[in-house]
Amino acid sequence: MLSLLDMANHFLGYFNVNTKLKGRIYTVLGFLGDWYLLYVGWRFIQNGGYVRGGLIVLAFLFLMYCTLVNFYFYFLKKRFVLDPSERIAQVLGDERLKEQDNRFSERDRLSHFAPATGLYDDKQVIPAKVEVSGTQHKNLAQIAAELKDAQLLPEDYAGASEAEVLAQAKETGKPVFAIGDGVPLPFFDLREESEHFVVYGGMNQMTALPVGRITRVGLSDIKTANAKFKLFVATAVLQGGTAKSAGRSGAIERQLPYTIKVEVAFSEKAPVKTNN
Repeated sequence: MLSLLDMANHFLGYFNVNTKLKGRIYTVLGFLGDWYLLYVGWRFIQNGGYVRGGLIVLAFLFLMYCTLVNFYFYFLKKRFVLDPSERIAQVLGDERLKEQDNRFSERDRLSHFAPATGLYDDKQVIPAKVEVSGTQHKNLAQIAAELKDAQLLPEDYAGASEAEVLAQAKETGKPVFAIGDGVPLPFFDLREESEHFVVYGGMNQMTALPVGRITRVGLSDIKTANAKFKLFVATAVLQGGTAKSAGRSGAIERQLPYTIKVEVAFSEKAPVKTNN
């Protein structure tokens, strides 16, 4: 089995394969190899080699346990209940394992977090164009700081390594953001102010701040859309912030302005009744 993994390691070394994919491949190969080990142990027992066969079976159980831990890590992106990584980090003092565990905790916390503003039918949700002023950029930065304090802003480049981030930046020619595609705001609302449709967002309704002004909904300008439909903010996602771009000698990290990505839900307005 070890020879098989060594061959796979040498083979994958010829290609630009990220560590996550390698981990998945090794997990599958290890799973198959474990069963072969069980077969060998069972054959020893059948032929009277009880001690050697028993030791091989114990090795099978241990390696299958390791395979299960890796399956949770690489495929489910979770920690197995009996994962010893944290204990190993305490014994060896390896801070990388602790940071990795914290990253999973952040991602798990974020995956269970959802704004309490309701769900909409996808057929009634369309993207909106939002203009953000200088003051509103500052408001978004303030909200980002509050999200970070609440551990709802995982700035870990989705767990990608430095090499993976650099490869992505070179491939796309665009900066790679630490918060990925963005983080949903805990609270958001659409308010009409002085003939403008302003998006408010924040940690809650009490502390909500103006974060952008909607100018278009789909292909229509906001005033035309509002005349025909009732409009509601369906999603509001914080984007931007810390990012890495491809430089001459590696990835260059910089701070970019925060922006807001908004989708709007709509429903037809009831016709106005007239008295004849």
